[in-house]
Amino acid sequence: MQFVNTSPTLHELQTLLDDPELFSSLDRHFAMFIGDLAKKHKPQAALAAALVSSKTAEGNICLDLAEYAGKQLNTPKEEEQKFSCPILSEWKQQLMQSGVAGHDEGNSPLVLDGNGKLYLRRYWQYENSIIRFIQQRSSNDVHKDLNYPKLCKDLKKLFPSLPAGDIHWQQIAAIAAVTRSFCVICGGPGTGKTSTVAKIIALFKGQQDATTQLRILLGAPTGKAASRLQQAIADTGLLQTGSEQLQAFTLHRLLGYIPNSPYFRHNAENPLNADIIVIDEVSMVDQPLLAKLMQAVPSSARLILLGDRHQLASVQPGSVLGDICRAEELTSFSRGFCQLIKELTEISLAPSTHAHQEPAPPHLEDSFVELVQSYRFTPDSAIARLSRAVKNGDEVEALAVLHNSADGSIAWSEVAGPRELSNKIEEYEGFSQLTALQLAPEPYTWFTKLDCFQILCPLRSGPFGMERINTLIEEKLVQQMQNAVSSQNNDHFAAQNTVSCRPVMVTQNDYNLRLFNGDVGIIMPDPENPQSLRAFFMDEFKMLRDIAPALLPEHETVFAMTVHKSQGSEFNSVLLILPDQDSPLLTRELLYTAITRAREKLVIWGSETIFAAAVKRCIKRTSGLAEALWG
Repeated sequence: MQFVNTSPTLHELQTLLDDPELFSSLDRHFAMFIGDLAKKHKPQAALAAALVSSKTAEGNICLDLAEYAGKQLNTPKEEEQKFSCPILSEWKQQLMQSGVAGHDEGNSPLVLDGNGKLYLRRYWQYENSIIRFIQQRSSNDVHKDLNYPKLCKDLKKLFPSLPAGDIHWQQIAAIAAVTRSFCVICGGPGTGKTSTVAKIIALFKGQQDATTQLRILLGAPTGKAASRLQQAIADTGLLQTGSEQLQAFTLHRLLGYIPNSPYFRHNAENPLNADIIVIDEVSMVDQPLLAKLMQAVPSSARLILLGDRHQLASVQPGSVLGDICRAEELTSFSRGFCQLIKELTEISLAPSTHAHQEPAPPHLEDSFVELVQSYRFTPDSAIARLSRAVKNGDEVEALAVLHNSADGSIAWSEVAGPRELSNKIEEYEGFSQLTALQLAPEPYTWFTKLDCFQILCPLRSGPFGMERINTLIEEKLVQQMQNAVSSQNNDHFAAQNTVSCRPVMVTQNDYNLRLFNGDVGIIMPDPENPQSLRAFFMDEFKMLRDIAPALLPEHETVFAMTVHKSQGSEFNSVLLILPDQDSPLLTRELLYTAITRAREKLVIWGSETIFAAAVKRCIKRTSGLAEALWG
C-alpha cells in the first residue's frame, strides 16, 4: 500500500467491494447498507463499513483507521484497480458528517473513538461494559470486613512456608482474590491455578459463620474445560466435606442459554445467584461472552478469572485475557497492597513504580497476579524451556531445545511429504495404542486412554490439516482391522470398511442431550448389541451414558484435532504435525498452546524454517481495551 491523498468514487468503491479476495458477501452488503444510510460522503462511509466488517470477521474488535488512511488498496484481479483511501483527518471528519458514525452513546451503527478506532456499535458496547466493570471492581476494596486474624491463620495453614527468599505467588493470588471483588490469576500449565482457587474458596469459607452458605459458581467455555476445573478442585480434597459437591458448567449453561437468541436468562436485570464466580480458561472466551458474563455478576459477588494469557485467543472476536493483562509483569502491586501482604504473610515486596496513565484507576494492578513457578516441570526440563522460548519469541533458543532434549521429553523430526505421511503416522508409537483399542472396544478403556496421547494439527484443511490426518488414520486402522478380523469377530465393521471405534468432539451445544461444545465421546459397538453403534460420553462424576449416534449434535472425528480445539485439555503425550508450507495461522501463540498440552512427551514433525517463522509471528488483534484500562 502506498500513501496518496485522494478520495474514492462510487465506481471505484463498487469495483473494490466486488472482489471476493478482499471482501466477503457480508462485508459487501453491510457496506452498501451503510452507504445507503449515510447522509453524505457515502463512498467513504461504505468503505469504512466494509473494512470494519472484514476486520471483525478476522477476530478484531475494531478497525484502526490509521492502518488504511491515506494508503492505496490494489485489487488482485487481472485488470488491477488502484483504490485510494482518504487521509486520516479527512476520513474521520467525513464519517462523523455522514451520520452513520458517532461518539460514545447514541444510535449510530458505527462508533468512532478519540483514537481513530472505528467499531460496530455492539462491539463498542461490549468493550465499554468490560472496561467499566474492571475499573469499578478493581477500585472497590472489600477487605474492610474481613476477619484478619482468621485469614492470617488460614493462609499459613493452606500455604506452607517456602525457603527464605522465595515468593509464594499462589498465596499472593489468594490474598488478591479474597480482598478484592475482581481478580485475574494467570499462569502457564502446572502453575497451580485451580489448586489455588480451591484454597481461595477454603479461605472464603473460613470467613463465614456456621449458618452462612456460600453460593459458588464454577464455569469454563467448554464442557471439557468445565469438567477439568471441577475435577482439579475436587482432587485437592479441600472442599469435599460431607455431601458438598461443587459443580462446574459451561458458560452458556451457567448464564442460561436461550435457543436461537444471542441473549441469556441471566443479565444485569436478572443476575446470577452467587457470592463467588470462578471462570477457567478465559483465554478461550470471546469479548461478547465475557461482557455478558460481567453484566450478570451481582454487585456483591466476587469474580475470579483464570487463564494463560500467552495461549491462543478465542475463535470469535477479541483477545480479552491478553488485553486486560497487557502489563509485561503481573507481579507488581501498589504500596497499600504490598503492605497488606506484609501484614498477612511477612512477605516483603517492593511497590510498583509504574505510574499508569489516565484513565487507569488507582491500584488496578492489585487485581492481577501471575503464577510463575511450574510444579509440573522443572525449570530446566525440555518442555518448559521450549514453551518459554516460544512464548518469548526466541526462535534460536527454541530450535536449540528441539535438537537437544536432555531429558528426552521432546522429539523432533522433519515432516514427511504428503505421500509419505500415511506410513509415518503408522510408525508413530501412539498408533499401536489406537489399533489395540479398535480391536477391544470397551467404553471405560477408551476414556482412560483419551488423555494419554493426542495428535494435534495447526490447520483444519490441506494435506497436513486435521481433516486429512483423520482420514489417513482411519484408512490405516481399517487395514489393521481387516488383517485381524478372523480372530476378533469384527466382520460387520470390517465389511463396512470403517473403524469400529471413533472418538468425536461435539461442536455445537445441545441442552436437551446435555452435550456441549468441546465434549469428547466415543462412537463404538454397543456392548449389549455389537451389531449396532452407540455414542458414549462420561460425565464429571465418571458415569457413562450412551446416545444413538443419529441424535448427536454437530460433531467431528478427533483421532487428530486442531490446536484450537485442544485448549482446555492436557495429554501425557502429544504429536504436533506442522505443514510443509508456511501459513499466517502459524503463530507463537499456536505453538505455545500446542506445546503446553503435553504433560510428559512432545513429538513435533515439521520444518525448522517454518517453525522459526511461527515463533517470530504473533497474533495481533485490534481493540481499545488495553489502552482504555492501562493508558
